[in-house]
Amino acid sequence: MKLALAFAGLFAVTAVQGQARPQLPAEQAAAHTAAAYLGDWKPAPLADLAAAAPDFTVRPGESVQAAIDKVPAEGSKRWVIHIQPGIYRGPLCIKDKAPLALVGSALDAAAVVLVDNRFAGKPKGADEAAHPCWPEPGKTTIGTSGSTSMLVHSNDVQLISLTIANDAMDGVRRGEAYPPGVGESGGAQAVALTLMGDRIQLEGVRLLGHQDTLYAKRRTADAPARQLIRHSLIAGDVDFIFGNAVLVIEHSTILTRANRRTPGHGGIILAPSTAPDVAQGFLVTHSRLVGEPGLAPGATAIGRAWDAGVKAGTWQAGTSPNGVAVVRDSEIGAHIGPWAASTSRRPFDAASNRLSEFNNRP
Repeated sequence: MKLALAFAGLFAVTAVQGQARPQLPAEQAAAHTAAAYLGDWKPAPLADLAAAAPDFTVRPGESVQAAIDKVPAEGSKRWVIHIQPGIYRGPLCIKDKAPLALVGSALDAAAVVLVDNRFAGKPKGADEAAHPCWPEPGKTTIGTSGSTSMLVHSNDVQLISLTIANDAMDGVRRGEAYPPGVGESGGAQAVALTLMGDRIQLEGVRLLGHQDTLYAKRRTADAPARQLIRHSLIAGDVDFIFGNAVLVIEHSTILTRANRRTPGHGGIILAPSTAPDVAQGFLVTHSRLVGEPGLAPGATAIGRAWDAGVKAGTWQAGTSPNGVAVVRDSEIGAHIGPWAASTSRRPFDAASNRLSEFNNRP
């Protein structure tokens, strides 16, 4: 069923925080629950280090990637890597591994930090790999996909009680001190975490970045990609939760960061790129959308459709991506404004867009 048609005419428009944003009626909201999005996947119990010793332990000064590389490519056993408190810098690649859990500090997710500082516009040699999981041969810049601090290209991965960050733009303030050739118009994309797989669970994590913090995507257009994030923090400023996966965020905090961008440039939270014949995209439920001090009321768009690969003015209904995002049963801060025009400059309207809310509160 084409959801552009299914959604058309079914919205009520309600004023929220002084802005008109479409609200799903209850009968439509019933299709947008965590259980409906996860389908027949019943998330496994999270790795419990109290029940069994980890397979590998990584200590400060040691390589997290080296431990990941020791995990076999297949098998039914879940492998567990315990990472002791510390800061671990460098790109990480989890690709085609057996079920795996990376476990940080149960007492404080900030105690274990996995971080890198590459960004889309950073130059590279044509023969240089952009990322261990994403080589990008022939290109002369890192690119958005290659900028990611961690890329999970496997199914059945658990990330528990740790921080994943990209600090490439941490030194930029009010549009000043960007790296050469990078600015508001492009190149500042710096992904903290990319998820490319099915049945991926994040629990108690902190994902920190600015533009494009979390990339939730499918391996291929028709590959299943159910990803669940609970009791976590996701921080950024522009399109910082984006992609074409089926992503559920619940009981979490989504933090819009202030002061990186040039004054007058607002923020954007969600940027789904759901295929037109796919009914489920991003679901944010029982969560908090909050902003750092300094954000003006209504300055942050709750989201926009990412019309991936579509040039301005060429979007076609039923053929081009048409992102799905539903924010429901959540606390919405005063910094949140309406949905924005898509990346191909397609105006937002309830008849053609699949972006909506249900039962939110200030």
